[in-house]
Amino acid sequence: MLEVSKVGHEWFWERLDQYLAKSQLKHSKQRNFIIEEFLSMKTHVSAEELYSQLKSKDHNPGLATVYRTLNLLKDAALVDQKQFSDGKSVFEVMEPGAHHDHLICLICHKVIEFENEEIERLQEQVAKKYSFKLTKHSLELFGHCSDCQKAS
Repeated sequence: MLEVSKVGHEWFWERLDQYLAKSQLKHSKQRNFIIEEFLSMKTHVSAEELYSQLKSKDHNPGLATVYRTLNLLKDAALVDQKQFSDGKSVFEVMEPGAHHDHLICLICHKVIEFENEEIERLQEQVAKKYSFKLTKHSLELFGHCSDCQKAS
C-alpha cells in the first residue's frame, strides 16, 4: 500500500483496506490523494467542491475520478451521501459509533450538525412501540438560520 497520512483516521483506512481487498481493488496514488483531501475538509463536501480544492493544490485528477472515488467510499460504507435543500449531493464521513442530525437553512443552505440524546431516545421508543428494529436513520430539520432571520 502507498504511504498515506492515517493520523486520526486509522479506522477509516483499515476499513478501506478491507473493502479494497474484498473487492479485488488496489490503492492508487491518485485515489489516496483524493481521499486525504476529502478527510482534511472535515465538512459536508460535494464532488465539485472537492475537485475545486484539489485543483487549487495543483492536482487535477478529473471530476469523474473524484466522483468514482466518493462512490467507492460510499459503497464501502465509509461515507454517507446527503442531498439537502439546494439539491446538491454532499458527502460526509460515517464515523463508527458517531451520529448527528442536521438543521438546514432554506435561504442560505447552511447546514448545522447537532446531537441530541433525547431525540435519539424518542426515536428508539417509537421503533419499539411498532416492533420495528432500527438499523439507521436520518433527521433533517428545515427552517431559517439566525443570520437569515436577522436579514429579513
